[in-house]
Amino acid sequence: MYNEVILAKLYTCLEHIEAVEKYFKNAENAEYFFNLNEGLQYDAVLMRLQALGENLKRIAQKHPFVIDDLMYKETYNVIRFRDYISHHYEQIEHEVVFDICAAKIPELKACLTALIKKVS
Repeated sequence: MYNEVILAKLYTCLEHIEAVEKYFKNAENAEYFFNLNEGLQYDAVLMRLQALGENLKRIAQKHPFVIDDLMYKETYNVIRFRDYISHHYEQIEHEVVFDICAAKIPELKACLTALIKKVS
């Protein structure tokens, strides 16, 4: 059911999440986060969120059962946000990105970690 390719994709998602956590860890609030290191950390987080969404999108297309097993109810929101980053980068509100990093990323990480542990 879970082959090496699927596990590698899940680990890649986890790597993107861990990078987001690293870039986000000193963020005190949305404005501070947006301006941290002249915006470089914010841009790095957006790139990682985009890559995370792309990986989940590919998993959903080729292995939809994995999305069900992930048990993360907002997986398709992550995928849609990837599309939003790609097509509307200038319109992204940094408060939304801050909230995603603060509230959604830890939950997704927990679901990914649990699934990887279960199927490995």
